[in-house]
Amino acid sequence: MICPKVFRRLGIMVFATVVSLSCMPLALEAETLDPDILNQPVGGLAIRTPPRPMELLSSADARALDEQMSSYRREDDSLLKNKASRYYYYERLDPTAMQIYDVMYEVCRDPVSTGNIGLVMTDQDPEGEEFYHDFGLAYRAICFDHPELFWLYSGEEANIGYYSEAINQNGFYFVYFKMVEPFENFEEQMTRFNSAADAFLADIDTGISEYDTILQIHDKLIGMVNYNDPVAESISFFSLGQDLAHTAYGALVEDSSQNPHYAVCDGYSLAFEYLLQQCGIDAVFIGGMAGPGEDALGGHAWNVVKLDGVWYEVDSTWDDAGSNEDDVTPGTDMHGYLMEMLNDPAYRQKIDHYLFLVSTERISDFPSGEEYEYLTSDQMHVFNLCDKSLHIRMSDYQGEDEENPDAEIIATAPVSMQSYRQ
Repeated sequence: MICPKVFRRLGIMVFATVVSLSCMPLALEAETLDPDILNQPVGGLAIRTPPRPMELLSSADARALDEQMSSYRREDDSLLKNKASRYYYYERLDPTAMQIYDVMYEVCRDPVSTGNIGLVMTDQDPEGEEFYHDFGLAYRAICFDHPELFWLYSGEEANIGYYSEAINQNGFYFVYFKMVEPFENFEEQMTRFNSAADAFLADIDTGISEYDTILQIHDKLIGMVNYNDPVAESISFFSLGQDLAHTAYGALVEDSSQNPHYAVCDGYSLAFEYLLQQCGIDAVFIGGMAGPGEDALGGHAWNVVKLDGVWYEVDSTWDDAGSNEDDVTPGTDMHGYLMEMLNDPAYRQKIDHYLFLVSTERISDFPSGEEYEYLTSDQMHVFNLCDKSLHIRMSDYQGEDEENPDAEIIATAPVSMQSYRQ
């Protein structure tokens, strides 16, 4: 699945205008910008198929795992610092998937020690599709609920597998969960991630209102993060690995090439979710398709956020109008016009918040309109940085495989019935 940083890069519309003696601009027929000026970015929404178990354990292998588990002692303190009081997708899993989620999280608390092994007792055959289905749901739900598990979401260096003798004992199977390989970079990367999140939130005033907290985090995030065009344009898909640009780590720290604050859509969305969670605000990750029309959709990610008991949709990636600056050649007329628009406080306020706390209906079929048009100071052009667009949740996209665990999880996400009005 491809994930464009949206139509705005491709869909800025230029209306040629002439100036009459009364200085009233007369819009002529619209024309699209030269594609050489703004390239359409593409990238991967990190959709991964969780790994299958390794070969079945022998009795000796199972005893060895039991011995490792019994001798393991974990320190009470963990580098996982998420302060959320509830996790949306977790609460919507069936009992088996919920149990798997709990055990996986305990493994994630210390993914370095080989003795940190979880155990699930289930009446489902671990070799069967039913158990693998619940494992897939739990695996992706924990990635969506816990942006701090960026290393599990990207799957570049860390994966959790499950193992069993697959012997039915009095109606139950015993299934072991552990890291496929110890995650050696855990301490270094989690320490950097925690420090970055703390630094980000240090000047966020949470004492005013939930609205102001969400607004501060949204504006600071899009001001800090730049859209990662190289990753987006690579169209590089891996079944078991994605660049850290797809994660909250990419947004708050750096991508896999060590470029600071360089992320694509899921990186923006997971970082936004995590920062809100640390402030006691519920937020949910949404994956799906988006673009200027049904014939030009690509994979995308955004959020729904709970404000004063009501859910609203937010697309922080597409609100980041400033990222367009990198797509225009400095010194050209187009660059001058773009910078004029971006430096106009009134216009910037509109385009940086046009998909901020809106209804599902509005984000699903955004109409744009005259309120987002900008008349240049020389009165020669009218631009619109917020073209018409569609957002379709993965669970509603007809091209999706019905067995996709991501789509099944996102089908449970809340719907926003109204847009927020301050």
